[in-house]
Amino acid sequence: MNDVSCPSCAGTNPSDSAFCGKCGAPLAAQLSGAPAGSSSPGGQQSVANQPPPPNPYPPPQNVYLPPVPGTKVLGNNTKWALGLGIASVFCCGPVTGVIGIFLAKKDMDEIAAGRAPQLDESMAKVAFYLNIIASALAVVGLCLFWGMAAMRRF
Repeated sequence: MNDVSCPSCAGTNPSDSAFCGKCGAPLAAQLSGAPAGSSSPGGQQSVANQPPPPNPYPPPQNVYLPPVPGTKVLGNNTKWALGLGIASVFCCGPVTGVIGIFLAKKDMDEIAAGRAPQLDESMAKVAFYLNIIASALAVVGLCLFWGMAAMRRF
């Protein structure tokens, strides 16, 4: 098996490689089989139809790629607000509900100001209203509980 030398970095690569494993440059050995009409005026082969070189390294940990244009993501405050709203409904009452209201409102304000257009506004609103409803239900439940306890005394 013959190795091919990279024209950019002089690294050695297997003969069946389309791109250099060291620098990612296209290898001339693979381009020699290209059609005759694909060469540029300077005598160099055109690489417009070649696939991009593969990324030899995995992305670093805890680094998130930017979202695809047109898609929406949940903000961290919205995620916390949804969790706090669910906790407020089932066990924690208005304590977590009020915190969830502030967190959801913070994401809603960022979206409205244009500082976070990638965030999903509808889910931020769901979290906001979920926390309001959960807090109101908790307050009503506490009032009924205390009212029933007061009525038992008489």
